Amino acid sequence: MPQTSPESRNNFLNYFRELLQEMEECDDVELSDSLRLPESKVRVPTPALPLQLLLGGEDGYRLQLDPEMVVDADGRFRANGDYLLFDPITFFSSISGFVRLTEGQSVILGRDDPLQRLLLQYPDVVDARHLRLKLTSKGLALRKKSSTRGACVTPLTEMSIAERVIHWRKAKIERLVKLINAPIDSLPRDEALALLERVIQVMESEAYRVPTREGRPGGLLHLPAKPAPIFVGDLHACVDNLLVVLTQNGFLESLEDGSAMLILVGDAVHPDEPGKEDDMDLSMQLMDFIFRLKLRFPGRVFYLRGNHDSFAEDISKGGVPQGLLWEKALLDQRGPKYRDAMQRLYDLFPYVAVSPHFLCCHAGAPTMKATRENVIHIHKHPKLEYQLTHMRLRKPGSPAGYNGADLKRFRKRMGVDSKTPVVVGHTPLSMDDTCWLNAGGIEHHHVLFGAYSRTIGVITRAGKRLLPLRYPVEPLVPVYNRLVRGGSFRA
Repeated sequence: MPQTSPESRNNFLNYFRELLQEMEECDDVELSDSLRLPESKVRVPTPALPLQLLLGGEDGYRLQLDPEMVVDADGRFRANGDYLLFDPITFFSSISGFVRLTEGQSVILGRDDPLQRLLLQYPDVVDARHLRLKLTSKGLALRKKSSTRGACVTPLTEMSIAERVIHWRKAKIERLVKLINAPIDSLPRDEALALLERVIQVMESEAYRVPTREGRPGGLLHLPAKPAPIFVGDLHACVDNLLVVLTQNGFLESLEDGSAMLILVGDAVHPDEPGKEDDMDLSMQLMDFIFRLKLRFPGRVFYLRGNHDSFAEDISKGGVPQGLLWEKALLDQRGPKYRDAMQRLYDLFPYVAVSPHFLCCHAGAPTMKATRENVIHIHKHPKLEYQLTHMRLRKPGSPAGYNGADLKRFRKRMGVDSKTPVVVGHTPLSMDDTCWLNAGGIEHHHVLFGAYSRTIGVITRAGKRLLPLRYPVEPLVPVYNRLVRGGSFRA
């Protein structure tokens, strides 16, 4: 395993075996060097190998604790200091959840934790409060909290297990490269225009669009119930963030086999990072990549219009008129035909996605009494168009914005159940997160923002459970481009 020397692995195992001499060996598992945890706290060094945790005895629930591995711009993997706790049966084979353990953090595993119940499929043999883990600079502390059910810990020494996460992730990145088969870079004018025109052709007969009375694509996507949604918030020119999502979990494989759909909630363009608001090159590169993704999966990748998907002069950030600068950049680099084609594409974007299991738009529920027919014929309703792309969550002391009552009415008008989750972007609630469940204290109302430089959050579904997942952002564009051009990962 990278950055884990044979010496550190041996030291960890020697320490672990010394503990075994003092405590009861765990006969519930088939692996050697298994430790049955006592009622008192047990501390081991920072794990240099993956650990298996068995909760609840011989027929209990097996979890794996692995160092979280991230890739750098040179294509090398390294441990970032965090650990991921996951079910190895589902983690490597489908869309699934995990719990992240960071230094200084304490986690009590068990069915009492509502977020863990979403992320892990705890059976009844796992107690309400079963096992406490705490990661510090001194190592990993474990303490059994259940008085009736056992807990065992085992180091997984086979290198095939220790390196499985790295090989799994490499295969995903290589698969994405093979599927898209084009670098993320500036395009010549003719090639850029041809790509955009192909996307427009797809959008004119986009799958699942509810047509207007005139037979044109309406503003509503009516998506089927079965595929799992993969929601990604405002990317604002962060190409790496989208690449991270596509190469994590079971997302790419699920797009390929049709068991999932990627839903981008708008605002892929216009940088959000202070001091870079006027740089439009990455916006072009990200849109080009999204276009290729749409062409590869025309019925499984969808983009909802946001307020920044516009050339309007009032679209600005940090005092920078991004709408006008975006138009100028397209005119300068790709010409007037491209600029006009981009406007045609904007006019084809849907505004709302609905399924039996979710409702999604860019900004939030409209405060006006809009009907389903109004959304379908949205170009005849500019006020509704504005509210779906600009409306923000109402704050205390401010009369503007939408609230829980607006969401309730929105669900009813769109024909879904009163508890159907509503997923939106547009309004990050803080600068230290990227995904907010039950945002604003409103149940089943979730907000995503995808443009942070450190973390990218998604909301997806495994079975009937919505999973909020967060991943560290990595510099994947140079890695991706190197592989496209025939290079390889670095040792």
